[in-house]
Amino acid sequence: MRCDHCSNDVPDGVFCTRCGAHQGTTGELGKASASAKIREHSYAAHPAEHVVQPSVFTTLFPHLGQHKIHEFRWAFAVGLAGIALLYVAGLITAAILVATFLVPVLYLIYLYEAQVYRDEPAIVLGFTIGGGAVIGLVLTLIERAAYNPFPAVGNPLTNIGVSVGTLLFLGLLVPVVQEALKPLPALFLPNRLNFPETVDGLVFGVAAGLGFSVAESLVAFSSALTSLPAHLTPGNWIFDLTTLAVFQPLLQGSATGMIVAAVWRYRRGSLAGREIGGVAMAVIAHVAFSLGTLLLKESAVSPLLVLVFQAVVVGALLIYVRYLLHHALLEEAAHMGFAETVCPNCHMHIVASGFCPNCGVALTASPNALKRARKPVGEEPTKASSGSA
Repeated sequence: MRCDHCSNDVPDGVFCTRCGAHQGTTGELGKASASAKIREHSYAAHPAEHVVQPSVFTTLFPHLGQHKIHEFRWAFAVGLAGIALLYVAGLITAAILVATFLVPVLYLIYLYEAQVYRDEPAIVLGFTIGGGAVIGLVLTLIERAAYNPFPAVGNPLTNIGVSVGTLLFLGLLVPVVQEALKPLPALFLPNRLNFPETVDGLVFGVAAGLGFSVAESLVAFSSALTSLPAHLTPGNWIFDLTTLAVFQPLLQGSATGMIVAAVWRYRRGSLAGREIGGVAMAVIAHVAFSLGTLLLKESAVSPLLVLVFQAVVVGALLIYVRYLLHHALLEEAAHMGFAETVCPNCHMHIVASGFCPNCGVALTASPNALKRARKPVGEEPTKASSGSA
C-alpha cells in the first residue's frame, strides 16, 4: 500500500513502517491528518499508551516490551512493599538503604536486560552510574560543608523559619549546579558515537542521574544510618522513605536523562525548540521540587501534601521526557532500512523499516539483541508481510 503521509510503498498494516504514521486516517477532502502523523495518541516506544501519560517504566525503560515492563513493575511493587514492612517493623536504617538503592538497582538490571551497553558493559556502566555516583558524592559533601545561610533580617518568610540564604542556596543554586554537572559522565562517555540514537542518550543520562541520587541520599542520611538504633518506633519516617525511594531518584534520573537526550539531538543536528525546552524544563522542575519541598516542610503542612506536590512535579517532568523522546523516535526510526525482525512489543515476525506495521512501536527502541538479529532485505517492500510469532 502507499502511505498517506510519506507516499512510500510499504507493507499493509495499521502503521506506516517508514514514517510511523497511523494509516487510513484522512481528513477533509481526503488529505492526510496531521494528528495521524504526529500520533500522540500512540507513544512511539509503547504504542498502547498516550504520549501525555506519566508512566514511569515505559518512559525511563524504553527498550523493554510490555511483558518485560510488567516484570519490572512487579519488582518495583515488591521493593516498595519490602520498605513498608521494614518501616512497620521499626527497622528504619534497613528501610533507608533499600529505598536508596531500589530504583538504581532496577535500572542496572534493565541495562543488562536490554543490553543498552552493547559489548562494553564495564565502560558504559562505569562512566554513567559510577561517574554519576562520584559527582554526587563530591558535590553533596561540598554542599554540606558550604551550607551557611545568611540571616533573614526583615525577611517576610521568617515566621516559617526559612531564611533568604536557605532559599537561594538549597532551592536555587544547588539544583542548577547539579543539573550542570550530573550529565557529564554520559556526555564524555567513550565511544559514544556507537550509541547515536536519542533513546540511548536518554538511558545513559537517566543512569548517571540515578548514580548521583544514590550518593546524594547516602550522604544526606549518613547521620541517620550511623546513629539510629537497630530498632525504633516508626514515627513519620514513611514520608521521607517515600521521597527517597520514589520521587528523589525519579527526579534526578528524569532531569539528567532529558538534558543528555537534548544534547544527543543537538549532535545529530536536530536541535529545536522542544530540545531547548527540555533542558529548561529539567532545571525548572528540579528547582521547583527542591524549593517547593523546602517551603512546604517549613510551613508545617501535612507531609502527605508534600508528597502530592513532589508527585505533580515528577509527573510533569516524565510527560515532557515522553514528548521529547516520542518525536525523536518518529524522526530517527524513519531512516532505517527494511529487515526481517521480531517486534519487541507485539512479538510478531515482520519485515519492516523503522516501525512495526502491526503495533507501531519504533524499532530503534528495541533491545540491542533484536537490533543485531535484524536480517536486512532489499529496499523493495512488495513482498513484505507480517504474521504471528
